[in-house]
Order: sequence, then C-alpha cells, then structure tokens
Amino acid sequence: MLAVGFLALAPAVWAADVTGKWVGDMALNGGAAMSACVHLKQDGATLAGTEGPSEENQFPITRGRIEGEVVTIEAQPGPAVLRMTMKLADGKLTGEVFEDDRKIGTVSLRRANP
Repeated sequence: MLAVGFLALAPAVWAADVTGKWVGDMALNGGAAMSACVHLKQDGATLAGTEGPSEENQFPITRGRIEGEVVTIEAQPGPAVLRMTMKLADGKLTGEVFEDDRKIGTVSLRRANP
C-alpha cells in the first residue's frame, strides 16, 4: 500500500520547476504577433502568478497547473478567459493560446533569467 501511495505522488515530485519569469512571443491566427511575459510560482502541481503582453501590463493567473511537462495557465484580462497550454522542452514553454476555448494562436516562452 505504501508503494502505491508513493507512485501516486511521483509525478508531482518529478515535475520540472517552472517558477520564475518567462518571456517570448504570441503569434495570433490572423498573422499579428505580440510579446508575452509570464510570472510563475509553482507549489507542487499548482501554478500561480501573472501573465500579460508586457512587464507593465499583467493579469492574475486564475487557474494554473503543471502535469509532467504540460503547463496550463488561465487568466481573464477582460470578459473572455485566456488559456495557454504549453509543453516544457529544452528549457522553453511552447504551445497554443485559447480564448474561451477557441484557439487563437501559439506561444513560445523562454526563462528571462536562466
């Protein structure tokens, strides 16, 4: 029984730590590009922090989670919910951006202070 409990906790223990400042770009489906800045604080599998287009323009993350190498964060900068679903690989977070569950583009972030 102890081994089963340990195995259930193993993914949280082995998950990468994504705490810190991440910067990069979002490419929107219409062809527009914009900068992105995300501040993450990890507590086990839960993520908190802020996200936005710049250091000065940030919105609180309302829901954040890391499962293995998959990072999902949500914020509500206006009436719509903005969600980024990204994979951590080679020190980068890359993935898709959704507005109210409709894909609106892609995102690529790197640690600001590796």
